Amino acid sequence: MGGDDMKAVREITDFMERAERDPRLGPLHISLYVAILYCWLRQGMEGPVRVSGRELMPVSKIYGFRPMYRSLRELHEFGYIEYRPSYSPKGESRVYLPLLETMGYRWKG
Repeated sequence: MGGDDMKAVREITDFMERAERDPRLGPLHISLYVAILYCWLRQGMEGPVRVSGRELMPVSKIYGFRPMYRSLRELHEFGYIEYRPSYSPKGESRVYLPLLETMGYRWKG
């Protein structure tokens, strides 16, 4: 495994360890976080994750905009992600992963 692969494994491990101890998180939060991390990996692990609800729903297996956006908002409020919505039906929102920053990852955009 290369350095970037190890960062991704460490990101998931760190998140799951935190999630296990955090009673506020449920299956929707965990599924959505892993889906966001997966999108980041598919996008070349650069910059913030660019996502849309239509992209996240099938990956996270959350089939409803209301529970998905509630989970996004709560992950943001709990400090697991920094969520910057686009407010445009055709635009992509940006999601930053603070745990990656603690591993030395720098956002490029």
